[in-house]
Formats: sequence, structure tokens, C-alpha cells
Amino acid sequence: DLFRWKNDENRTLPFQKSVVWAEVKIEIQGVELTFSQPIEYRYADDVRGEIRRPFEIVPRVSLSLDQDLLVLRQSATRSERAATVTITNNSSGKVEGDIVFSPPTGGSVIQQDAHFSLSRRGESNSLPFVVEVAAGTPAGKYTIVAIALIDKAPNSESQRTLDYEHIQKHRIYGVAKAAVNVIDLQTVPVKVGYIRGSGDRVPEAIRQLGLDLEEIDDRTLAAGDLSKFDTIVVGIRAYQVRPDLVSNNKRLMDFAEKGGTLIVQYQLPPTYAQQNLTPFPTQMGPRVSDENAPVTIVQPEHPIFNFPNKISGEDFKGWVQERNLYNFVQMDSKYVGLLESHDAGEAENKGGLVMADIGKGKYIYCSYSLFRQLPAGVPGAYRLLANMLSFPKSKTPGASGR
Repeated sequence: DLFRWKNDENRTLPFQKSVVWAEVKIEIQGVELTFSQPIEYRYADDVRGEIRRPFEIVPRVSLSLDQDLLVLRQSATRSERAATVTITNNSSGKVEGDIVFSPPTGGSVIQQDAHFSLSRRGESNSLPFVVEVAAGTPAGKYTIVAIALIDKAPNSESQRTLDYEHIQKHRIYGVAKAAVNVIDLQTVPVKVGYIRGSGDRVPEAIRQLGLDLEEIDDRTLAAGDLSKFDTIVVGIRAYQVRPDLVSNNKRLMDFAEKGGTLIVQYQLPPTYAQQNLTPFPTQMGPRVSDENAPVTIVQPEHPIFNFPNKISGEDFKGWVQERNLYNFVQMDSKYVGLLESHDAGEAENKGGLVMADIGKGKYIYCSYSLFRQLPAGVPGAYRLLANMLSFPKSKTPGASGR
């Protein structure tokens, strides 16, 4: 139940039917037969031989936004976020027009350059614009749509092309739009270092928070100055895909020992706990697959739930796909579980968000699937992430992990 067809004609087909067909009628011994064949463009490639491409009708121009999600803070003053719209010419000749936007309710769009002129097919032009949300705009989800006006005719189609040698070329169309999420969110200035993991889009979310982020490459991890960071975050499954991280894990432990905050997102047991890369012994295994499973805040007074945002049960509503993956179990007493959640019929588990003191600093393991919630624009995930990143600046009594 993931797809919607405009009609039933294409329901059982691997791809929609060609838009143009040729019909040939032949009479054989008094019997008339009709043969139908889709129109194709056929040409010879010196290396690959005969190439066939279907006849397709495409929009004169296609539009794309550089971000599909813009996160802005709810504020008593106006807030804004810069973005870019790219226009690509699909026509055989010159195309020119203007870009306009359907802005979010309570906001406006400031265009630095609204006119475009593309002289040939395949040419693109990128125009910057600013999404501005008015003061006092209610928290919620809004949508902004880019529209190209050519001879007063509107077009807002985006086009993504799938083109590989081993399959037929296909184009996927949609609307050139971006979600604008206005969130009740506070942050404090922190310097964040990030070790990117597998398919990891969390760094982009941290930048949406407006924080100072620097990605840590293999050289910096091996010999660079890590003390410049307040917080270092290890991306999902990074210990699986970053051999340099495994080799330099002690550098991260030393960073925490000296007063830094180290946050490790979910990892696979064989490449993390079973290799004794955690600061203290633990086992890993259970997960919570129900995204609506109840979440209990075990220590409501803990600063991670109070600074700079007050975290409550409301922040765990609207999650997608799952709660968490590969929680700690049978963990050393130095770890303190801060949240509890479990699937129906399963045992309690407090190993999804744990904290431990390491020397002067903190170690945080978070298996809650922020990496899925942040691209989906879930407000509570942004608020919880902001608190975790801001923990070094927390001065609330009881900031100890235990």
C-alpha cells in the first residue's frame, strides 16, 4: 500500500506505457492483423552497439531545491534560512522566465534574483533565495513550492533521471518543494566534531540547528587536535565502515577523559561491544521496532532532558519506523540508563540512551533512531539532539552521569 496510480491501466506493469505507439496493419490471406510497438529512438554506439531509448515527453524546464527540509526555530523575532533553486532546460532552444514561490503560511520568500534565461538544452542555472518566517509563527509543518513562469504558464515539476548502462533510462517526476518545519527549539554555542558513518545524514541536521560543525577525517582523528571540540559525535555504524575509527578509538576515550563529551550513535554489536570498544563492558542486542512504543524518562531532572530544551513525552510522538536499535544490556554499573522503552511483550530496557562518567568528561550511547527522525523533520528528535550536543555547557545541578 505504498503506491497510488492515476488509473488502473499501469497497475500490473513494471513501468508505465509509452506515450506514443505505432500501429501497423497487415492482411494475410484475408485476415487483418494489427501490430503495436512503442516509438523508440535508436542509435549506434561504437563500444556498446545498438542503443534504444523510449520516446518521452518532458517539461520545458525542471526545477530542484537544494534542500528538501528547512528547519527554523519558533521565535519572537523573524527567522530565516537560505536555499537555492536550480532550473534545467529540457527544451531544444532558448527558454526564459521567472521563478516565483508559494510561501509557507505566516512567512515570505525573499528572492535575490527571480529571472532566468537558458540558451540551450541541458543548461542549468541556480538562483538563491531566503525563506523567512514571521515572528510568532506557530510551530508546525509548512511547505514551500518553486514555480517557473514561462510565458505566464506555471511549471513546478522536478525531474530525477535514473541512467545506467545495464537498464533502460527512466525519469521520476515530482513537485519542486521543500518542507519548512518551525520548531520550538533552543541551542547554545558548541563546537561539534562529527565522524560520519554509513548513509549518515545527521551532520546536515546539526547544521540545520545552526551549530558550528566540523567533520573529522582520518588524519584529524589520528593526529589532529581534538580538544578544540566541545562534543564529538560518532555516526551510525561508523565502527563498521571506518577502520581508522577502530584504530583510534583510544583517542576518543582520551578526549572524554580530559573533559569532552563523546556521543556514539547506534553501532552493530560485532564491530563495537564485542571488540571491547565501549569504555566499560556491556552487551548489545535488543531493539524497539514499534515507533509508537511508550518511552519513559527515567530521570526527568537530568540536565539532558532540561537544557536547553525541556524534553517530555510529547517529544517522542510522530516518530517513524522504529524507536531504537542495538541497545545496551547487561551493562556495567558505571552506565546509567536515562530512557526506558520496549516492544509489547518484551522486557524493560534502559539501554537505548545511557551515560557514563569518563574522567572529567561524559560518554553517551544513543541507539534511538535519530538518524531516521531528523531527515523526517520530527521536532522531538531535533530537541533531544540539541540537548545532547549542548551537554558540555549544562550547569544544572546533578549533571553527573549517575
